[in-house]
Order: sequence, then structure tokens, then C-alpha cells
Amino acid sequence: MSLSVGSRKKQSKKTFDELIFELRTSNSEKVRYNAARILGEMGDLRAVETLIDVLKKDKNGSVRLYAARALGELGDSTATVPLIESLREDRNVDVRVRAARALGRLGGEIVVEPLVEALSDENSQVCITATDALIEIGEVATDALILSLKHDKVNVRCDATRALGELGNKKAVKPIIEMLNDEWVNVRIYAVTSLGKLGDTEAVPALIEVLKRSEENELVRAGAAAALGVLRDTRALMPLRELIMNADELGELEDTALKAFKKIMAANWQNMPATDAKKQPTLK
Repeated sequence: MSLSVGSRKKQSKKTFDELIFELRTSNSEKVRYNAARILGEMGDLRAVETLIDVLKKDKNGSVRLYAARALGELGDSTATVPLIESLREDRNVDVRVRAARALGRLGGEIVVEPLVEALSDENSQVCITATDALIEIGEVATDALILSLKHDKVNVRCDATRALGELGNKKAVKPIIEMLNDEWVNVRIYAVTSLGKLGDTEAVPALIEVLKRSEENELVRAGAAAALGVLRDTRALMPLRELIMNADELGELEDTALKAFKKIMAANWQNMPATDAKKQPTLK
């Protein structure tokens, strides 16, 4: 197999063997990382062994970065352990980011623990990428993420809360309800959003309680209102109505509550008793 490589002036075709040779022997970091990049795009699994060796030993961070990316693209599970080692040990932030992304592609239970560990990486981009990788892996990451809700670092709790909402496993509902009392507002914002995404009406009473807390951050309360609109449970109608009617003026919170009220009414109007419907004031 060969692939076209070149500049505006000249196009040349590099064979698989030529690219492997360049990756192993070239003194130019640019030549080496381009070789790693192209080998990943080729999809030839014969490159895996050499790319793993480069990931471990090349002194240039850009070359290791492209080796990690190529290993993720090739999708061979023999690269899993070397990529885990890079995620844990490489001093180059970009290499750790690429290793996390590659592990998300490779998947499997073995990658969950190192990716959860990476949620507490000193670099925020590594944390975000590890979170996205855990979401990509799927439900196998659920239990480890639930445990991470108790982590000392606030960013870990935020990322775990967000990921659990994206994964959609309803066993996370009760643990995330507990996060509504977290001391950090960002965690609580992610918690109300994730409860809406999980779609379990078990969360309705807790979300109503958040909505009623006048001392609560307004973004958290608005997020609770939005989540109640997603869940479309009639128990939220009265609290939402009271919040709207008691407001001196309609701000973002009241506007979100009004939208949620309308969503719930639209979803349940056929089941609403006619007498109750007449008693309700019109909300425009």
C-alpha cells in the first residue's frame, strides 16, 4: 500500500515500508510525525508495533502525539496498555490528550480506571478529553464515574456529573440527586442538567426543591426549571406557576420556568381535569 505525500511543487508516493523506515530513522521530527500521521490514515495494522515503540521512546512530543493518534485510528487493542502508560506518565500535555482520545476509541473495561484518574489531571484539556472518552466508552464507565462524584477535586465531580448525564444510565439518578447539595455551584449546575438528560421522574421532587430555594444560585434554579420541562411531570406545574406569578419582573429564571410550564401543559393537557384547567390563569 502507498499513499500520496507531497507539496505544491511535487507529489510523491511513500510506501508502507518507506514510512516505517522514516519513522524509525529520520533525524527530522517533521518527517517522523508526518510518517506516523500517514501510517494511522493507511489503516495497516503492521504499523502498530513501530508506533508503540515510537510512543514510548521518541524524544519529540509532536512525534509521540501523532503516534498516539495513529494508534487510536488503527484501533488495535495491543496499543491499549502503552497508551494508558502515556496518559499516566507523559509530561507532554498534548500527548496525554491524544492518548485519552485514543483510549476512548479503543474502549474496554481496562481503560476506565486510567481515564477516571485523568479527570484529576493538572491540565483541564486532559480532563475534558478524558471525560469525553468515558462517554464514548459507554455504560461500562458508569460505576467508576459514580464513585468519582465523591472526589475531593471539584472539577472531577463536575466532569463525572456531566458524563453520567450523557451516558443515560438511570442508576446514576440517586447519586446525582445528592450532588444538588454540593458546595460548588458548577457541580449543582451540571447536576440539574444531567437529571433532565437522564429522564427519570424520580428526580422531580428534588428539582422542585431546588427551584424553590430563593437563596440558590439563579443559574442552578433555571437549570432545575429546564430539567422539569424536559421531564414533563405535572407535579412541577404549581411550583413553576408560583415562581412566575410571584416575580416582580420576568428575568431569565422566570422565562425558563414559563417555557417549562408550557412544555408540561402541552404534554399533559389531555389528562388535565377540565375544572382544574378553568382555574388556571393564562400564562403568555
